[in-house]
Amino acid sequence: MKHFYIGLLFLVMFGYHLDAQIALYNDGGYGTWQDGLTALEQFLTWKGVAFTEVNADTVNNTDWPVRYQAICFPGGYAYYYKLAIDSNGIQKIRQFVNDGGSYLGICAGAYFASDSVQWEEDGLLDYPLDLFDGVAIGAIDSIAPWDNYTMTQVNLNPDHPINQYESAFEIILYYGGPYFRKHAGAAMDTVGTWQSYHDLPGIITFNYGNGRVLLMGPHPENEEDSDRDSTTFADELDDQGSDWPFLWSAIDWLLGQSITYPNPSALLGSKETHKVPGIFTINLSPNPFNSAIKITISSKRPFDDLQLRLFDALGRLVQKKVVRHPSGKTIVHFNLDNRPSGVYFLQVRKQGSVLNRKLTLIK
Repeated sequence: MKHFYIGLLFLVMFGYHLDAQIALYNDGGYGTWQDGLTALEQFLTWKGVAFTEVNADTVNNTDWPVRYQAICFPGGYAYYYKLAIDSNGIQKIRQFVNDGGSYLGICAGAYFASDSVQWEEDGLLDYPLDLFDGVAIGAIDSIAPWDNYTMTQVNLNPDHPINQYESAFEIILYYGGPYFRKHAGAAMDTVGTWQSYHDLPGIITFNYGNGRVLLMGPHPENEEDSDRDSTTFADELDDQGSDWPFLWSAIDWLLGQSITYPNPSALLGSKETHKVPGIFTINLSPNPFNSAIKITISSKRPFDDLQLRLFDALGRLVQKKVVRHPSGKTIVHFNLDNRPSGVYFLQVRKQGSVLNRKLTLIK
């Protein structure tokens, strides 16, 4: 990203400025899926990432690359993106990313970024942007035939930095997204795979020149069991938690920032959970505490790989422990001798079950 930030310094010196961090493509509903765009905008507002909507005329005919760190093509219809973005706009996007900008493609935006698309029975279709040196293939009928939608399990690669705060998988909305097949010799890092479709790549990253590209087949921007995404789409479904923490870390990676995790208290508002009915409960002693705190986990059946994470008030990971948890009670100690006084948050996570508690350190 070095060349990109040098370029930004040059622009500031000569009177240019960033309009926002991310340019969000919106063609007013012609191709862009408005529910997905609204949900993404609500997420970015929650995270505190500045964005501006841009249309095809802006992408094709203005100097937008000097004004943003990233451009995003959200869910919708990739074919209409192909029709709307002309050769000038294609070249601008490529040059922007090559010079150190970033590209985020969600579902249709991921198809649009690929060298070619294999959609249903239409055969292999050439696409012009060619950021991804490979094929985006969908819809995946074994998950949900187009244009149906459902929740599906995405297995997460523990070695990818985006997933450093995540469990083994997320339950995410599927709505026609692709799996990715790279060409021979192409570079691609897998973030997540479709558990229900041979564990083929469903979320990938790679470098394009000096820039970063993140392509996602599923829709983590949509909240199925919450109205904070300002849409009612798929509210009858359950994502067994929230996908926004995963998306939070993914956007950090996209923008070249230190990868963080949202403050656990923000995930549930003021709600503080103490138990998952019929699964496990936690007890803290003492709280407030001076330097060390004892966490007692009680369960009625055994657990493997129960994950405990401690975050500071800014959502930064302080400590992490993984325990093998037999039935009955397990005791875990955290020592914060070297940490300042203040509020901390404990997250206890087992697959889709999550407990959050607030801790107060007083020295």
